[in-house]
Amino acid sequence: MKSLSKNQFKILALIPVIIIFLSVNIIGSTLLSNFRVDVTEDKVFTLSKETIPIFQNIKEPIVLRVYFSKTLGEASPQHGIFFQRIRDILKQYSSLSNGMLQIQYFDPEPFSDVEDRAVGFGLQAVPLGPGGESGYFGLAATNSTDDQEVIPFFNLERDSFIEYDLTKLVYTLSNPNQPKIGLITSLPVDGGMIPGMGGMGGTPTPPWQIMDQMREFFEVERLDSDLDEISDDIDVLVLAQPDDLTPLAAYVVDQWVLRGGKAMLFIDPNFESANNPMAQSENSIENNPANKLLESWGLELETNVVAGDIEHAVRVNASMGTKPVISDYPAWINLEGPLINNSDAITGDLNNITVGSSGVLNIIPDTGLEIRPLLKTSEKSMRIDSQKVSSMPDIIEIFRDFIPSGEELLLAARISGLATSAFDPPESNNNPPVEHIEKSLDDIQVIVVADSDLLADRFWVQESNFLGQRVMIPTADNANFLINGLENMTGTPALSSLRGRGQVSRPFLVIEELRLRAEQNFRSKENALLQRLETLESQVGAIEIKGDEGSEALISEDDARAVQNYRSEILSTRKELREVQRSLRSDIDNLESLLKFINIAFVPMIFGMLMVFVSLQRRKKIKT
Repeated sequence: MKSLSKNQFKILALIPVIIIFLSVNIIGSTLLSNFRVDVTEDKVFTLSKETIPIFQNIKEPIVLRVYFSKTLGEASPQHGIFFQRIRDILKQYSSLSNGMLQIQYFDPEPFSDVEDRAVGFGLQAVPLGPGGESGYFGLAATNSTDDQEVIPFFNLERDSFIEYDLTKLVYTLSNPNQPKIGLITSLPVDGGMIPGMGGMGGTPTPPWQIMDQMREFFEVERLDSDLDEISDDIDVLVLAQPDDLTPLAAYVVDQWVLRGGKAMLFIDPNFESANNPMAQSENSIENNPANKLLESWGLELETNVVAGDIEHAVRVNASMGTKPVISDYPAWINLEGPLINNSDAITGDLNNITVGSSGVLNIIPDTGLEIRPLLKTSEKSMRIDSQKVSSMPDIIEIFRDFIPSGEELLLAARISGLATSAFDPPESNNNPPVEHIEKSLDDIQVIVVADSDLLADRFWVQESNFLGQRVMIPTADNANFLINGLENMTGTPALSSLRGRGQVSRPFLVIEELRLRAEQNFRSKENALLQRLETLESQVGAIEIKGDEGSEALISEDDARAVQNYRSEILSTRKELREVQRSLRSDIDNLESLLKFINIAFVPMIFGMLMVFVSLQRRKKIKT
């Protein structure tokens, strides 16, 4: 019998290994089909434990119909990948729902009954080519009472928000009875008109997106600012810049909170987002009756100042004369990291919140109330005179003159504990309908925010247009902050953990610190040089005006030499200014180049050298 060669023996030895490998894969795909490992830092592919009860507690059947054209997947592989991700998420949802969540998939081919049904649900068709063929990628959902929710088209821009969108849709259908929110506000949250020049005409403005967010989860009722009672069916009261609140209405709110009502108050000393951006609030914040509410809740709003933070300033487009520039604006702050209290249920899962010229809150001592900070500045803060940020602020000057105080400023807080009324019962000829309460019957639940601009669209959302469909992309967690607070106070399931997962900004902190120092130094030098230029040019002008209509013929020799010297100095000053402007990013560019080299070349080189070293060591062991 002929013996096997060494190579043939190796091949035969591989056969059992291949069989075992295939067996493990088949068994694994069968028994472990639902097992997965999420290695992403933010666990964007893992269902949040707070939202799992939403699917486990569905009481009536809900049908989700997903319409996806295969031709769309062939034309756009990105949409095909997105469809597979949605399918994986819905599979997890269905397994949690004990059969209450039914998922159906359809391919709406042209001129088919399936396409007609998709159109009937209001799904958005997208053109796929010059032949007129269209593709669909949307979802229509219904419950047992024929309530309907639709996602017309799954836009790729909302990839990071897809789990939130799907969970919100299921939650809405499974909870038709929503908690009720009472809203008192002077803000143009439902749209309005921006006055034209001279008060003539105007430009219509759309409703704020914050209202859409609230109405997705809650029933919202607008209340008058001169109310004399609050209905028992109001679950939470929201007072957003209540400029027109009457003293009687403030008293009613005070008594409602002391009796166990829950409230959120947004009060801003420098509100920027009115329909008329040039107009300030007619009612002084100092005289607002809402200030007395703050007093009874253990807080005080500082007057005539707004909070600034140089380290977390928002970068904005500004102007220096007729020249547009880009600068950090310390009065607009992007709160993130330790500036957001991650130990509170309301703010624990939020990544960043943008505020605009926020006020500063002080805690009144010895009230016996628990004041838990929710939002604050860093120690690189400063109290900025509110007059400097009103109307048309000089952003460059505010940035240049900023001096960090080393103090953290309180911007928002949650209040609990036994509170005392700050009001005397109103005098009336009639007997009061409800007995006056001097002290709360139980711990109050109140949230106070010293900024109202954070509710405005421009501070947290960007709008894009996709085939006529408005697509809103959140850039900050401002709306989530409001919704989280309402969810927490009404006891509704939290969807907050899903909002914008994987959208965390991770800047190079060293580069940001270097950029900030360089720019502050640059702005100071730039300002000095600009003032020097202005002085020189005015001196030249003063000499030349001596001549007849600018003619230098009548200027003395000494003046002519002075003009020539001034002009030479102007040229050298302009050159120096250009050098200062050019050097602004030199250190940053050098550091960025070094980091790119380390990440792109140096680390792979080290790893490759390590692999070569390990390989050589193994060969030495084999030979020995």
